[in-house]
Amino acid sequence: MLEEGFTTIVLPTLSTMILFIITLNLFRYLVGKPCIHIRDVTKEHNWKSITRENKAYYCNNCEGLLFNIDGLICDSCGICVDPSCVKIADKQLKCKVISLSTNEPMKHHWIKGNLPISAVCDVCDEECDLEPGLTDWWCCWCQRCVHEACKPILSEICDFGKFKLMIIPPTSLEVVNQRSTVRRWLQLRSVIPPNWPEWRPLIVVANKKSGNKDGAEILSLFRRLLNPAQIVDLSERDPVAALEWCRLLGKIACTILVAGGDGTIAWLLNTIHKLKLKPVPSVAIIPLGTGNDLSRVLGWGKEHDPDKDPADILQQVQMAQEVKLDRWNVVVKPSTGLGLRGSYQTFNMYNYISVGVDAQVTLKFHRTRESRFYFYSSRLFNKLLYLCFGTQQVVERECKGLDKNVEVYLDGEKMDLPSLEGIVILNIPSWAAGVNLWNIGLEGHGEYGNQSINDGKLEVVGLYSSFHMAQLQVGLSQPYRIGQASTIKVKLLKSYAMQIDGEPWYQHPCEFIITYCDKASLLVNTVNSVLFSES
Repeated sequence: MLEEGFTTIVLPTLSTMILFIITLNLFRYLVGKPCIHIRDVTKEHNWKSITRENKAYYCNNCEGLLFNIDGLICDSCGICVDPSCVKIADKQLKCKVISLSTNEPMKHHWIKGNLPISAVCDVCDEECDLEPGLTDWWCCWCQRCVHEACKPILSEICDFGKFKLMIIPPTSLEVVNQRSTVRRWLQLRSVIPPNWPEWRPLIVVANKKSGNKDGAEILSLFRRLLNPAQIVDLSERDPVAALEWCRLLGKIACTILVAGGDGTIAWLLNTIHKLKLKPVPSVAIIPLGTGNDLSRVLGWGKEHDPDKDPADILQQVQMAQEVKLDRWNVVVKPSTGLGLRGSYQTFNMYNYISVGVDAQVTLKFHRTRESRFYFYSSRLFNKLLYLCFGTQQVVERECKGLDKNVEVYLDGEKMDLPSLEGIVILNIPSWAAGVNLWNIGLEGHGEYGNQSINDGKLEVVGLYSSFHMAQLQVGLSQPYRIGQASTIKVKLLKSYAMQIDGEPWYQHPCEFIITYCDKASLLVNTVNSVLFSES
């Protein structure tokens, strides 16, 4: 009787209670206030080795001269130490504070010595840090430098300097779980906007493992100029976590500075689209990929210069203007052997789609890069790999006869195709690391219109071979122009390599349809972009 009561009453009751508790906590997690996890810099400094420096550094603890091979620097506040002084510095020398619970104006956070090269005193306009040792001061928030004698003359209140409107001040951040003695990650629950007109905070997003480790260097450089909480490492957090800033900021628009290649940029733009953020954040670019086609079009350059001052990048972002970029839906409908349709796949496209020889080269390069034997990475080496695989296709011609196994429909009209090995569908005037494919020799082709990144139209071209690709890259040939359209349907009757914005795969027979979706918001560097006048 007792056993029967346990199985019929107690066990079901306990199970129901456990299920209820799990469901309640899951519901609270899903509907609760969004939180951003950030590193708790109150625990310790964010040390890294002093590298690529051409000046002498001194330990902020023992004041001894540091040698580059041994010296460490905090990439957030700029304090330098000898490795033997790290523990003392973590306890006694405060790092940049991320959050501050006070209504009082913020004071300067002065760091003694180790000033930037060619630092000039903000009071007397004379050069600082001329004597050996720890001399003079600089503020790790506003970046102002002062002589020891001039320091009392300067106001105690920090105004955050010339990049004030990009910085999220510590007094604006509400932190939870701050009292934890173990946790190295804090949660930001809300942002209280400062009373600054035209405030538009900047969020810097990069993967420290990408771009031949350039991503790690970029994250470090911007921690010095901004609030370290504004710097998001994609190797630790996905874009959704980075974009939680936009939710916390509410009606205040922010800017996202993403360091990465075309794939990383597309990943971020897709996340912005899926989250339906309002207002939509604008995106600026630091190019870390191999091709960087979108970055070239928007004037951010073909590759990142590691010697470029990050302050110059912030200045360019401040001066940049918003431009709209067409976003396209790509629906892939696989075909079964019985002529039936399989499950659909939906993608977004920003740069271009290609089928055939171009995608085949990209796929081979991608597989090589993902291999565990790919132990060396650099842009030059990557370009040599591309050249190697392109040359291989000249000989093997794996995509020969593509025109007999593909059907192309532009706005419902089936197009006649010559002998081709590749088809490229363009949204921007840059392909294969900077080739303005559609516009090569466009003069005299009155039946075709000019290309634009926001006109709701795509340009479709054909590639005769891998050798033709090489000729196009050096301007010795023209593409075969198939046409322009707002809706494109392509039927693959045979398996071929395919890519969208540099992300390749091997596609079995299918039908894919490209239709207009909406527009993404990006920033164009007006100084370098050839598109600004058109946009």
